[in-house]
Amino acid sequence: MATTVVGFRLGSDKRGRQVTLLLTAAGVLHRGHGLYGTTPQLSKPAVPVADVDPHPVPRQAARLREVHAQLIKDGYTRVLIAPACIQLEEDEHPLHPQPYGESAPPRHPELLDEFVGRAPAASGQLEDAVRIFYTTIGLPVRPAHSIPRARAATPMSPRAEAALHTLAHNQTLTSPRARAVGWKITHDAVRLHVGSAGDNLSHAEVLDLQAALTAWLRLQPRGSVG
Repeated sequence: MATTVVGFRLGSDKRGRQVTLLLTAAGVLHRGHGLYGTTPQLSKPAVPVADVDPHPVPRQAARLREVHAQLIKDGYTRVLIAPACIQLEEDEHPLHPQPYGESAPPRHPELLDEFVGRAPAASGQLEDAVRIFYTTIGLPVRPAHSIPRARAATPMSPRAEAALHTLAHNQTLTSPRARAVGWKITHDAVRLHVGSAGDNLSHAEVLDLQAALTAWLRLQPRGSVG
């Protein structure tokens, strides 16, 4: 049965070397490396540990991402084959019952050869290729871009609406001058002041202060209190 793979090839001009990675639908990670223009040398395939991990393909896909990021960090910045999901005609070697022997599954150069021969010339991103890979082999995928819902503005009281109108026109809100406890609010800052002994605000004064602060926070949601 033909297999579906996702993979890429990156090169380092400084080293004159290239690395090809390929993840199969069975969760086997193949890697080939070598000099530019030469037949890649294949590493031993990295196989999923089915007895330990019930979701081997996502785990191996995470490893694919890690290797991709590390290669770029190490200077493999030339994209020779952009990340792509491809359905190959080559049959993937079956996985043997675990524990695996030293050569199970064996290296599979035909998979890399067909991937290289069928890879599209167009550019692509690794996350997009992995999403297509998941969809093709029947794994669930997360939305490509989650757009947060806009938070509805909290309705304001008539007092706050009036205070907002005042601040929006660069006018100042102040507490009654006859009290030891007071405040002053402008478009840019909130300042409190207290007398030597302090004082308590009445219920109506608390409502006025709440409305003024609500209006100021609506104008300066991330402002600092002066």
